[in-house]
Amino acid sequence: MAIEKCKVTGVKFFTGTIDGKKIDSGKIFIEEQLDFTTGRAKGYASQEYSLGSADAVQSLIHNPFPFIADVEFLRVTNGDTTKNIVVGVKPLEPAPGVDNGKKSASAHAA
Repeated sequence: MAIEKCKVTGVKFFTGTIDGKKIDSGKIFIEEQLDFTTGRAKGYASQEYSLGSADAVQSLIHNPFPFIADVEFLRVTNGDTTKNIVVGVKPLEPAPGVDNGKKSASAHAA
């Protein structure tokens, strides 16, 4: 497992039943650098990762977004494809420029 300092841009969760099947899921969105190696992309995007249960998301949802966190990743493979799974998130501080959501509507329009 590896721990990385990341910018968390959002979270979402769902608990309920769909077609008779109980669902309990959480997702986290982490800022990732676009693949600049081709020369056709530059900048950042938010990448969705599974965060297990809705409880895991609900423990983070009170934070001002975006925020900086120590994110624990587990890298797994099926022999063909490798993927990273988020297994832990420890919020550290608001991301630079975050004002805890207290901007006025006119400030957002600027």
